[in-house]
Amino acid sequence: MINEDDFDLYEPQMPQEAFHLELDLFDVGEYYNLLFIPCNDVFIVVSNNEHFTTMVKNGEGTDAWEQRDGQVEDEIFEKLAIALGEYIDNQ
Repeated sequence: MINEDDFDLYEPQMPQEAFHLELDLFDVGEYYNLLFIPCNDVFIVVSNNEHFTTMVKNGEGTDAWEQRDGQVEDEIFEKLAIALGEYIDNQ
């Protein structure tokens, strides 16, 4: 008999510990070392020891990420969502 829980093994798991990602946010060759702090389905993003944005997942795919706090431009937020999604998928 197959349980619903058996399928959870194949889904990427949300990270439980904080991690760093380096991203060229403005496409100028200058990389930013961002700290992602997970808290349930929310990620607090910190840059230079200051709150950068808070990301919330409301579904599947890159478009599932929404900005809860912060004033990050849509183009930059999309880069964050792609990088975060790739990180989670490769865990």
